[in-house]
Amino acid sequence: FFPNMEKTAALFERITTNGPYGDVAPSAQLRIGAAQEKRKEFGLAVAAYDLALDRYHDRPVIAADAMFRKGWCHYKEAQAADYDQSAASSALETFNDFVAVYPDDRRVPQAQKIMNALKADRARASYQIAQYYEKRGKWNGALIYYNEATLNDPASKYAAEARARIEQIQQRQKTAEK
Repeated sequence: FFPNMEKTAALFERITTNGPYGDVAPSAQLRIGAAQEKRKEFGLAVAAYDLALDRYHDRPVIAADAMFRKGWCHYKEAQAADYDQSAASSALETFNDFVAVYPDDRRVPQAQKIMNALKADRARASYQIAQYYEKRGKWNGALIYYNEATLNDPASKYAAEARARIEQIQQRQKTAEK
């Protein structure tokens, strides 16, 4: 609408403030989120989509779009974060809710694909943290994170490797106790 997404978001915010339940307010609320996404202000976009979910939960098209886009914003945040897995957890939770509440939506396959990628990425991150602890001889920390890797994505290559490392560490600990 405007080249400056901040001004665009402000314009749509005035619309939703002046008439939150008017005919154009639901799409204006979604556009606030879209403008914040373009600014790469994913936290503000999530807040806009949350408000759309709360305010327009009785309009399935708006609510489904808001929920999917909220999950997408969390996913984009997760891609930018190296060690903080909270955005990935939020994305998984949101997409799980989306699939459960809107199973017939055309974006369900895309949401499932994103969830699988997030699970694999979380398994990889947990595996790498476990390796860090293992290299420093912190066996209990390594076991915790290897176990987390197996829980995050049981079918991944990281889970298989983590199970093997867990077994080796447990054997090492048993022989050290003797």
